[in-house]
Amino acid sequence: MLRNFKDNRLMKRFICFIAFLAAATLMAVSCKKPLDIQPNDNPGGNETPTDKPEVKPVDEFILSVMSFNVAVDNRQPVNGWDDRKKAVIKMLTEVRPMVIGFQEAQAHEITDMINAHPEYGWYGIGRDTGTVPPTTTSYSAEESMAVFWLKDSLEVLDKGTFWLSETPDKLGKGWDAAYARTLTWVRFRHKKSQMRFMIFNTHLDNKGKTARTESMKLIAQKMVDLNPNGFPSFLSADFNTGSTDAIFAPIKDKMKSTRDVAPDSDKTKYTYNGYNAPKSQIDHIFYCGPQLTPLTFKVLDGDYGNKWISDHYPIMATYRYKRK
Repeated sequence: MLRNFKDNRLMKRFICFIAFLAAATLMAVSCKKPLDIQPNDNPGGNETPTDKPEVKPVDEFILSVMSFNVAVDNRQPVNGWDDRKKAVIKMLTEVRPMVIGFQEAQAHEITDMINAHPEYGWYGIGRDTGTVPPTTTSYSAEESMAVFWLKDSLEVLDKGTFWLSETPDKLGKGWDAAYARTLTWVRFRHKKSQMRFMIFNTHLDNKGKTARTESMKLIAQKMVDLNPNGFPSFLSADFNTGSTDAIFAPIKDKMKSTRDVAPDSDKTKYTYNGYNAPKSQIDHIFYCGPQLTPLTFKVLDGDYGNKWISDHYPIMATYRYKRK
């Protein structure tokens, strides 16, 4: 009987100990922080995660377009690329155009500019081989009509090249041209507005008068064929002639010279200097599209650390692009 009494007393102690542990555990659980459920967690399986709010496209933006004959590298101590490249890179740093149409751009020049300004994307085709210029810092003779654009601002939708000749889809010179000539075109979408536009960038022949005339006829037709939706467009080039030349007749009823209509314009400044003195206006930017309002046209003849940045001065135009 004494043994039973002791067993019962031990059993009661054991039950009390178990009850104490259970109570302590319950209290500890109740004191923990609630589960950290994020908005996109869906523990119950009955709620739809909240979508991020859509960003409304802007209705207008300022678009800057540059045309620049950067000049082939003559590999001379004075006015060669090594003598000029720091000034070119400084100029790009200071003005930072959204789109640039280059003429006479060689592979090593392109490489140096992109290495210094990786914020730009680019596209171009060698005029003599029809191949993409290599990435190189060594001298490369072939020229391309390269187009640069700011990658954070613009998205490329389409692009291409054709030759200024009787057979534009094939390599070769056209008519009485001294050199093979190409045109580079790119269709862009502005990221913040979703609005689109095109640039056509070229370099007309410096000797062949028939080639310049026929090239402008071809360009006018190609600008229609490649832009069936009628997006705003720009034509940038070293045209090797003044903007009043009769060769521009095919585009005069469709496009305007920014130099002539921008309210703030360097109308009288020359663009070709020949590493000697300003001589003529042969670099132009034409535009079309009711969405575009020209604001400025500037000849960038300032001091960027070298007397001559090229045998041409860069030209740059700005526009207000407003949704219609």
